[in-house]
Amino acid sequence: MIKRTIIFAISMVIFLCACSTSGKSVRIIENSGDYECEFLGTVSGFDTFGSNVSDEPGNALNEARNEAAQLGANTIKIIYMRTTFQGTSVKAEALSCTFPEDDREN
Repeated sequence: MIKRTIIFAISMVIFLCACSTSGKSVRIIENSGDYECEFLGTVSGFDTFGSNVSDEPGNALNEARNEAAQLGANTIKIIYMRTTFQGTSVKAEALSCTFPEDDREN
């Protein structure tokens, strides 16, 4: 039982580390018509009761970016982002876009 618990804990740490870093390379755009983009799917994120209410939008957005990265996307276009008393939710399009070199954010 202890061995299974340790394996589960290690697996969760690896999973969480992978999720927290994979979305960093996913950029956010306002208009996919400005670039050559391929739609890969719809992604979402949600956060509630964060350490600080002001952290909720960023956490929800990062969750959506991580989900997009898992689909192979390098970009998301936000469909909506809402904050209520329950938390913040984000829905976005996951896209694979081609960007000009000089337009790349660092």
